[in-house]
Amino acid sequence: MKKIFLQTNDLDKNTSENLGINELVLMENAASKIETIIRKKVKKHSKILAVCGSGNNGADAICALRKLSGDYECYVYFVSKNLHKMPQIQLNIAKKVGVREVLNLDNNYKCVLDGIYGSGFSGEIDNETQCIIEKINQIKALKIAVDIPSGINLYGQIKQISFKADITVCMGALKIALFSDIVKDFVGKIIVANLGISRDKFEKESNVNLLEKSDMILPIRKHKNTNKGSFGHTYVVCGDMNGASEIAALSANAVGSGLVSIVGENMCINPIIMQKDSLKNAKVVVIGCGLGKKEVNFDELQDKTLVIDADMCYMQKTITLIEKNPNFIITPHPKEFSSLLKLANLAQIDTQELQENRFKYAKIWSENFRGVLVLKGANTIIASNGKLFVMTKGTNALAKGGSGDVLAGIIGGLLAQNYTLLDASISGVLMHAYAAKKFKKHSYSLNSFDLIKGLKCL
Repeated sequence: MKKIFLQTNDLDKNTSENLGINELVLMENAASKIETIIRKKVKKHSKILAVCGSGNNGADAICALRKLSGDYECYVYFVSKNLHKMPQIQLNIAKKVGVREVLNLDNNYKCVLDGIYGSGFSGEIDNETQCIIEKINQIKALKIAVDIPSGINLYGQIKQISFKADITVCMGALKIALFSDIVKDFVGKIIVANLGISRDKFEKESNVNLLEKSDMILPIRKHKNTNKGSFGHTYVVCGDMNGASEIAALSANAVGSGLVSIVGENMCINPIIMQKDSLKNAKVVVIGCGLGKKEVNFDELQDKTLVIDADMCYMQKTITLIEKNPNFIITPHPKEFSSLLKLANLAQIDTQELQENRFKYAKIWSENFRGVLVLKGANTIIASNGKLFVMTKGTNALAKGGSGDVLAGIIGGLLAQNYTLLDASISGVLMHAYAAKKFKKHSYSLNSFDLIKGLKCL
């Protein structure tokens, strides 16, 4: 996993003051990464435009143009004429090697660099700059954002408009703002520019981490002298909608749970799934999938390890339960999480406000409850004890009924095999996402059973 930071001003300052690497050197290294990307993606002698503001983001972009000038036709357009020290220094040098300033925008570019605002942007964008961003968004060219697309603020919110990047070259370290759901369609591929020292030396500790495929621990069976009881027993509570619990049960089976049972009455279920009439001997229970209005015996759940989903997120008794029983993973989508926050008296917010502040409220929740939160979304957030883990590998193919039931079943199946709460959550969301990637047909046609098939091919 990789560290993510709210902002990197302190990291830049530490590099400059304690390591003796000055601002110009940092800028040269940042620009070199942009240069490398453009040389790989854009044919020589093409026209490249950098649209710059008055600060250091603009300076990074101008520095990159200077490195490219001669092999490419390089132009710079300024949104602001009152340049700070660093962009003025870079402009003076760049002009000497053929970078030209333009006063009007046209569409004849193969690459556009966005160096208008940096990662510390806040406040309002004036009308003229909004029009400029709108115009460069319409240019049919490779679009590269320097550090962060202009218009996205420190917290990953877009208040008015944003540059829409194909690639975002993040300077030195990853920023939280790039991983909010709202900006998913604006950041493109995220690449970190090395500023002249390794990330281990540049970065400090962080409570937010980006998950990678290598963080996925598959339940590989290593021992030969085993039986079905060696791999746990997952119980899934059936509600009003039988299909949801069956999907969850089949998913638990697909990730290796030795036994899987659905708890309910008069059900016609898949022959590989057992039927139980109570939770008497259960240790791991998945509850909420398709629950509907079915009455829940909360007393039965007090001593179980729980995966809580869907309709359970709208019950006040769920809050009482998880206050007493810390052995739970709760997997809400945004609307369900808004409900949970209200029931727990942590926040009175609607889904829109939640989506604009997902990291904030996930952290608040995790500081008040001892279990693990899996907040589903375009970028899923796992929160545990104030620490956050972001999973960005999911696709829009998962935006379909039943996907959440598969995830709940996966996590339950891993818990049955003695994964910790956090490991089951991390591996579960990654397995879910990578199973979807196994589906090679149109994203609109993926269904729950395709996902379950994908789990078998990881």
